[in-house]
Amino acid sequence: MALALSVLAQAACVATVPSVPAMREPVRVTNGGQPFQMWEGALARKVADAACGGKVRVSIYDRFDRATGEWVYREGCA
Repeated sequence: MALALSVLAQAACVATVPSVPAMREPVRVTNGGQPFQMWEGALARKVADAACGGKVRVSIYDRFDRATGEWVYREGCA
């Protein structure tokens, strides 16, 4: 009986493990096809919001890509 309850309790713990959230596609924005400058982050955020049709999900991992002049919002659209 005790063994059966132990197995049942372990099975309940395994059943409640959260699944991995789906990956979102990063949003990459330019200034109308031209590269942004690093200091144009506020403007890039407005362009990213417009590209998402509302809001882009911001995170600490957002970055400026020097090679392409794009601002990259890793979390994608909200």
